[in-house]
Amino acid sequence: MKYLTIVFLSISLIGCSTIKKYWPRDHDPVMFNHLVELDRILETVDCEGPDWGVMVMSSAHLARYTEWRKDPQAENIKGLHAHAERMSKGGSKTFCEIGKRTAAQRIQAARSAWEGR
Repeated sequence: MKYLTIVFLSISLIGCSTIKKYWPRDHDPVMFNHLVELDRILETVDCEGPDWGVMVMSSAHLARYTEWRKDPQAENIKGLHAHAERMSKGGSKTFCEIGKRTAAQRIQAARSAWEGR
């Protein structure tokens, strides 16, 4: 009976470590705060004379933070940073408006993943 209990406990502990690997990360208020700042910065980008510089700097900071934390949204945020860098090179007003919508979608995807944690 004791042997069976030891085997059961061993199996259950191994299962806990495997489940923890795939379990969502705990909420990180610093990361979420940076995402809110990115959303606010995106709202201020005016497509008449776009200045994406602040967006590039802030997204670089959040991209590195999510990478170091090994967050599941790291690839999305890295893509947001690459997108902001492309947009900072300039283009037409239509290009800027499309770029703002794309960036907003990436921010919304991260927000959906992080809210409720």
